[in-house]
Amino acid sequence: MRNPLRLHLQKSALLVGALLATANISSAQALITAGRGAELAPFAQTTLVRPDWGGNSNFGYTLGADYTRYIRSIVQPSIEFRVTNSTGPTVNENTYTTGLKLQTTVHHLHPHATVLVGYGTIHFNYNLGGNYTGDNSVVYSLGGGVDLPVTSVWKLRFDFTDQNWNLGTNASLTPMTFSVGIA
Repeated sequence: MRNPLRLHLQKSALLVGALLATANISSAQALITAGRGAELAPFAQTTLVRPDWGGNSNFGYTLGADYTRYIRSIVQPSIEFRVTNSTGPTVNENTYTTGLKLQTTVHHLHPHATVLVGYGTIHFNYNLGGNYTGDNSVVYSLGGGVDLPVTSVWKLRFDFTDQNWNLGTNASLTPMTFSVGIA
């Protein structure tokens, strides 16, 4: 069996490569001027989580913010922080992650890729026997998505993440999230 972290890193490299290739193919791309400065962009999303524990999906929310310092480049790097909270019939999951977001612009669309790391908790909504009611882990998260401008201020954001949790000798989890919201 392949190492899950290695598989996630391979997926991340493929996603970042596709993002960079798309930016280079777009001949109508304009370079962002260095005079644009910096931006702090908050976002809020409704999130569907496949917790990888039991057969049910969870609903929840994701809140976060991106800090971008614009540079003369087609790809704009950002620092992203996000909190995801989800509840479901079998488990509740919370994650607190931060990391790198790479974004570009292609014909008024803003595709992005994220590489995040943080902390996650899982709480079991049923008795597993004994005192084991939950656990926690370092969370590695790879993802991507697209922002679609709705107005000059608001964007509609679609986002997907693939996470890796290592609960020690108990289990390894690979939850996935799909989120839709505003930025």
